Amino acid sequence: MEAADWEFTGRPPDARLDGLVLRYAGYAISSAQQLRRRELPTTTLPLVISFGDPFVLDGEPIAAFTGGLQESSVLTGWPTRVRGVQVDLSVLGARLLLDVPMSALTGRIVALADVLGPLADRLTERLQELPDWSSRFALLDEVFLARLAAARSPGPALTWAWRCIRDSGGNLDITRLAAELAYSRQHLSTRFRHAFGVAPKTFTRLRRFERAADLVEDGRLPLAEVAMRTGYSDQAHFNREFRRLAGSSPQQHLRLRRSEPTDDEWP
Repeated sequence: MEAADWEFTGRPPDARLDGLVLRYAGYAISSAQQLRRRELPTTTLPLVISFGDPFVLDGEPIAAFTGGLQESSVLTGWPTRVRGVQVDLSVLGARLLLDVPMSALTGRIVALADVLGPLADRLTERLQELPDWSSRFALLDEVFLARLAAARSPGPALTWAWRCIRDSGGNLDITRLAAELAYSRQHLSTRFRHAFGVAPKTFTRLRRFERAADLVEDGRLPLAEVAMRTGYSDQAHFNREFRRLAGSSPQQHLRLRRSEPTDDEWP
């Protein structure tokens, strides 16, 4: 990884946003060369606002962006000098606070203005004008709490289904979940996909992979143990899924990560 100067400051959101907004991070980076990092598929969605030069995502410049759930990795290029904020949203939080069906964003990275309209530019300007990270995070609390008060919920049944899958770590029988809601599996799939962007089966797959990738990057467990703990049928199943979602084997992924900013340095 190229030498770079880093400043990262973060804090949790207001407690009333618990489970919806997972973290705020403010960052300032100065590097001799553009830094690149592969972002793996997760069940967490980023909302990023840059003060100045744009990011480059899969070759396209973009200064403020968000997106839906992905089933493949995304190559992110950071400007050599950049300041800004990143907000990590759960998919339920994105559904409520962005106020769009997540099916419209699945597999896409979009300009924040495409989702928030004129608010995106106003929010960027206000964040940039504030004197410190604490006041910027307070502004984000204010904006998100106001949007939450006006949000249209996907309903208690879908919210409960989302929580069940999240809390299970992706090890959940979808047929049984549908039965507990008195839904057919197809009905649950259709409604869940509209609200959150993917079918429940795909969401369980992403949630299981997310847990496994965290353990792989932690590096303290043998890969066979990671596969067993996260619910894969065997090591071969785990390797196939990792290749499909990350674009590399677990071992290759770790080698690539060594040339990228670590999670302790990255927002």
